[in-house]
Amino acid sequence: MQQPDNSLSDFMPRRRKIFYGWWMVAAAVVLNFFVGGTFVYGFTVFFNPIRNTFGWGAAVTSVAFTLQRLESGFLEAAAGFLVDRVGPRKLMLGGWTTVGLGFFLMSRVNSLWAFYGSFLLIAVGMSFAAFIVIFATVTNWFEKKRSRAMTLVVTGFGASGMLVPLVSYAVGELGWRETLVIVAIAAWVIGIPLASMMRHKPEQYGYLPDGASPVGRGDSAGSTDSGVTSDKMAGGSDLPPAGLSLREAMKTRAFWLLAAVFFFQFIGASAVMVHLVPYLESVEVSSTLAATVVTGVTISSLIGRLGFGLLGDFANKQYLITVGIALQAIGVFILAFINNDRMWLIIPYLLTYAPGFGATVPLRLALLADYFGPRNYGTIIGFMTLISMAGGLASPVIAGWIFDATGSYQLAWQLFALITVPALPLMLLAKPPIIKQA
Repeated sequence: MQQPDNSLSDFMPRRRKIFYGWWMVAAAVVLNFFVGGTFVYGFTVFFNPIRNTFGWGAAVTSVAFTLQRLESGFLEAAAGFLVDRVGPRKLMLGGWTTVGLGFFLMSRVNSLWAFYGSFLLIAVGMSFAAFIVIFATVTNWFEKKRSRAMTLVVTGFGASGMLVPLVSYAVGELGWRETLVIVAIAAWVIGIPLASMMRHKPEQYGYLPDGASPVGRGDSAGSTDSGVTSDKMAGGSDLPPAGLSLREAMKTRAFWLLAAVFFFQFIGASAVMVHLVPYLESVEVSSTLAATVVTGVTISSLIGRLGFGLLGDFANKQYLITVGIALQAIGVFILAFINNDRMWLIIPYLLTYAPGFGATVPLRLALLADYFGPRNYGTIIGFMTLISMAGGLASPVIAGWIFDATGSYQLAWQLFALITVPALPLMLLAKPPIIKQA
């Protein structure tokens, strides 16, 4: 085992009660709250104001999201590889610096290509500031409590909907350019300090996952929330973490089945993230109410994230994910029929799509660690993301094209609901491979 690193002395006192991994989880929650509220869910608020300023069509504007997903797929694969080798802190510090710069430059754009460029710069930063880098880091610090830790991490995204109405209000009162400047400053003020808290692996600091203390360190390592004081009692050893290499993982049937599952799942989810507010506005829902619906989606998703995520440490994740994807497909189908006369359908939409998609987020992350082990988790999840996110490349543009051609999103939502269905049998077929101890 590596010699402990004393660089955490300010964060990890000799007599602590809270395992440092939980502090990183708390930091991750805040970071994900910001990412979700300004980019993943919140950017839909900027969609119409920006395109209306320049007179761009919905499809042309949506190209930025397709370029972002294409770029992010490759960059997150690189981020997963790098976080396994150099750790998260340097990657995240550079990432948050870049994110703030990207938002600031977007506030200055005056052409379509400048918009594309600034959007891609934000995507570059996000690839190293959050997502896979955070998930891989938390995976290293937890084992028996991994699903619970991941559930808490992704609640940041779930709660981020509360930030969307505030962003929408700022756009309405201040303008989209001024709001983007505020978001840029917030990215630096919030992201950089919290990124500096991230650490690579607990073994580098004399600890084991979940807070167990290695043999012989006793009180010098500090008390832990688990009360475990030896490798044997913790189920650990001096061997590196178990797991498959990327090459080994790609030889398994489970890897390709899971990649296909998430490919089909992300087709509908990607389009919804981009076009939800524009769609609701197209059926005569006010901008304020549309932003509130986004908040409802993220808050309702907490039902799935928390309920299903917490069950993941005790029940079969494979079956839970299948249920989640089924609910997501039903929700996208319901979305197609919302209009000014059927506003009540927003409620069943929120109660199906949001919990369904939310359920799959922590479960997917924990399942991949269970199936392929933590040793090369970042590399494996990064490469799988590159494959699965291809499903979300074209769907925002297709949705925008259908709207430009027909004046309605209804056909798009029906199509994406149907395309999600193949993910269900594929998920049930994805049995776990055998993991060898390194």
